[in-house]
Amino acid sequence: MENLAGKCPKCGRTHLLRSREDMVVCDCWRICPICGGEMTPYLPDTAPKTYALNGLRELQVLMVCTCHSPPFYGTQKPVEVKADA
Repeated sequence: MENLAGKCPKCGRTHLLRSREDMVVCDCWRICPICGGEMTPYLPDTAPKTYALNGLRELQVLMVCTCHSPPFYGTQKPVEVKADA
């Protein structure tokens, strides 16, 4: 069985996969780009409908890093990495 490599399109990190059908979720969306620490899930203090953007009621902020001031609010979603062709 050969190991295949897949590269994250967001951070460039290489992940090893066992087959072409395998997929991995890169953890770069949980890392703060300012301090490199792990961010925590953002829990808003009001209802999600308050955060409407262009008529969409999807929460844009997913993670927050409170290790520094002001806090960093991450909007990047998880990235699926598949084997390179």
